[in-house]
This record gives sequence, C-alpha cells and structure tokens, in this order.
Amino acid sequence: MLDAAAIGDGIFQIPVPMSHNPLGTTLVYAMESPGGLILVDAGWGDDEAWAGLTSGLEAIGHSVSEVEGVVLTHFHPDHTGLCGRIRDASGAWIAMHESDHEMFGKMSEGRDAAWLDYQLTNLRRAGAAQDDLDAFQAATGSNAPVGPESAPDRVLADDEIIALTGRGLRVVYTPGHTPGHVCFYLDEADVMFTGDHVLQKTTPHVGNFVYPLEERDALAEFLDSLRRVQTMDITRGLGAHGIPIDDVAGRAGELIDHHEERLEHLLDAFGDDRITVWEVAQRMKWYRPWENFHPMAKGMALSEAAAHLRHLVAREQVTQMPGTEPAVFARR
Repeated sequence: MLDAAAIGDGIFQIPVPMSHNPLGTTLVYAMESPGGLILVDAGWGDDEAWAGLTSGLEAIGHSVSEVEGVVLTHFHPDHTGLCGRIRDASGAWIAMHESDHEMFGKMSEGRDAAWLDYQLTNLRRAGAAQDDLDAFQAATGSNAPVGPESAPDRVLADDEIIALTGRGLRVVYTPGHTPGHVCFYLDEADVMFTGDHVLQKTTPHVGNFVYPLEERDALAEFLDSLRRVQTMDITRGLGAHGIPIDDVAGRAGELIDHHEERLEHLLDAFGDDRITVWEVAQRMKWYRPWENFHPMAKGMALSEAAAHLRHLVAREQVTQMPGTEPAVFARR
C-alpha cells in the first residue's frame, strides 16, 4: 500500500485501507487551514481504516486532533465512515452537499425487516424472479455501513470557497455518481479533487435505484457533470481511488464515450422485444456473464442498467408500455 506523503501544491495524500473492497484504499487528502487541517473525504468506518488515517496523519507531522473540517465528495461509506470518529477526536465540522444529505440518512439506517421488505418489493417491480429475490435476501447483511452519529453538520453549495491557509478550495457540483457528488478545485494550483466523479482507470458507478423508473435521470446528470469538468483548466486530477489523472478533460471524454457506447449497445439489445428492467440488466454488456454475478452485485448492476434505460426513455428512444406489472419497455 502507498505511504502517506506530500504530493505537491501543499497537498498530503493519506491512503486509508478498505480491506473488504477490491479498490483497496480510499485516498484522503489533507491541506493546512487557518484552524488546522481540512480533509477531503474520511475513509471507511472500521478500526483498520482509523489506524490507517491516524498513522498517516502522524507520518506527515500532524494528528487527527488538528482536523478543523472534513469536506465530503459524496455520501458513500468508503468516503464518510470515519466522520464521527474524526469529529469526536477533534471537534471538526463535517460538510456535504445538500442533495446527498437525505441519501446519507438512508445509508445510516439499520437494515431491518422494513428495509428488506422495501428492497424485495423494489426488485419485484423491476421484474426479478422469486429465485433472485431469495438469493438477494440470503446475501443481505444486517448492519448499516455508517452510524447516524457520523451525519454532516454543514451544507456545501456550488462555488462555495472553503478557507485554506492563504488560499481557497472551491466546491464544484458534479451530480451523477450520487445526487450530491461534488469535486473540489484548488484554484491557484489548477488541481481538482475528483472524488469518484472521474477516476483514471475505474469507470464510476451511475445508478437509478427506484424501479421501474424514477424521476431523476442520473446518467444525464453524470454526462453533464463530465462536460462541465472538461471546460475547466485542470492540470492534475486527484481521485479517491487509483493514480492521479494527468488529463482530466480527456479522461472525462473517455467516460462520456463509454456510456454512449453502452447506450447504443443496449438499444440494439432490445430488438423487437418488450422487456422488464431486470431483463434490461441481463442484456447489458458486462465484464462477465450475468449469471456469474453475486446477488448483491446484481443489485448494483440493476441500478446501472436502470440509469441507462432511464436515459433512453428521456431521449425518446425507448418507451414504457402501459398497464403491465412488472413494467415492460420497448424500442420506439
């Protein structure tokens, strides 16, 4: 694993371990501020991650007690899990865009019987068969990934400036990966902390999670946010996972092209059939056969398929057929 280190422009990078996940680490960034340190993201919420964060801060000559604030790119637990422990140790404020606050609250709720009933009903509306519902139920854990004590206490707005020592960190609203995802732009250095919006090697997940279709067009948001980033003068992108991004605009273009190709492939995969959201996911082009997906991975893939379906409906290339349960869709 990488060591905590200064990486130029007054930025420190701290790899926080996430041993359960193939990504391996969440990269937390630290910069000096008038009140101590500002962190970009916090890392996963377990003892191993806490040890990685605190030892990383010590390695760069600081301690967790010096943290003035934590700015969060989005609500996912590998970015927010340690917020409560950081606040308890330092009195730091925790900030997130308002559009992710509600989602964060839902992530903090326990996975009780009511939660499971909702998930199964939602999957049934997507067209999942009973065998798939049984497999999902068997694979579902019982605990929430983040405790409610970690909730943010400050709301971030687009173009807001977070005070650093002698400079500022600008909030750039980039919805798509989540409704309230933000990047952070270090103006004087033309550096952007891209969170999970743009990553050098990984294609960020973009999903709709309410079936058959929800009002939010997550993929449209993501593509628009990528285009916004393309217009900015960025010399270096620092994502939450993986290596730095030398050409953020170019990488954003690659991600746009990737999703356009997937949309085209999915439209072709409809043929003349009328299919459910679940069948849309089965026909999507994945990195391995659908039948080999773990039940929880199928749930994530289903949400991504729904996002692409939602966008095809918005483009008036696909339509929902009236009067069916579960809902079915066809090419126009």
